[in-house]
Amino acid sequence: MGLSTFDVFKNINADNSAGLKVLNDDELHQLQKVLFEMLIDLDAFFKKNGIEYSLAGGSALGVIRHGGFIPWDDDVDLLMTRRNYEKLKQCFVKEKGKEYWFHTPEHTKNYGLGFARIRKKGTVCRSRDDVHNEECGVYIDIFLMENTYDSAIFRKIHGMLSMACGFAYSCRRFWAYRDINMSLVKGNKEAEKVFRKKMFIGRLVSFISLDGWTHLWNKVNSMCGNEKSKYVTVPCGRRHFFKEMYDRKWACRMEPCNFTFDGKTVNFSLMKGARNYLTKMYGDYMKMPNSEDIEKHILLELKF
Repeated sequence: MGLSTFDVFKNINADNSAGLKVLNDDELHQLQKVLFEMLIDLDAFFKKNGIEYSLAGGSALGVIRHGGFIPWDDDVDLLMTRRNYEKLKQCFVKEKGKEYWFHTPEHTKNYGLGFARIRKKGTVCRSRDDVHNEECGVYIDIFLMENTYDSAIFRKIHGMLSMACGFAYSCRRFWAYRDINMSLVKGNKEAEKVFRKKMFIGRLVSFISLDGWTHLWNKVNSMCGNEKSKYVTVPCGRRHFFKEMYDRKWACRMEPCNFTFDGKTVNFSLMKGARNYLTKMYGDYMKMPNSEDIEKHILLELKF
């Protein structure tokens, strides 16, 4: 298992002792409805302000393979370049602050995530990330496509610095959230062993706060200012810096895509190289996964 914990969280079994929320079909459908409405609203806002974005991760897979949501998916991921993200930060709270919370790794205190998150006010979608967070509405995640260097040597240095900071951040985060993390894998000896290793490292690097590591990782990821570089990368994505490196000519060019939910079809935005992106992310992305490989998102509380 190593020190990767993504598969551990994906396969956690919900039990009453961990206080996990298991969505029934009606709740999942209602959650997807709220996310769809948020996407419609945010897409209009992005277009109004000249902000380019792409559906990403499972959201990109869903629109290509299913024409909308993956049937069991309960979140939305977006990608945008650092330049577009900076434009978003300048205008979002002023124009949409009454409707949404906007959490960012740069400015949100005790946030502890390396990517931004837009959350709908008046709802609750509390995950393991939100134990002490009261601004925990239904959310859409925004991952950044960062510039990286044309020089192979500088690109390697950039990637290694990002991976090192990201690992330290992850371990520090495990230490900060050690109680909830251990409760989620109680009785799973292999997972407990991995978690304890990460918490041990997290304690060693706890001389820097979680916010401090989050800020440092964000600065390292954004250190290349060349907006015409051949490659962009998504350091905070699930596959990290080197395995989420994409050719700018197809990753940063967007085109409309049809997204259908409950019989309503809307045009959202998708990178022109979406199939290249999905192949790199998932391999044979048109193949349906086995039931045991379906990702489970952990919820502690859900209210609409």
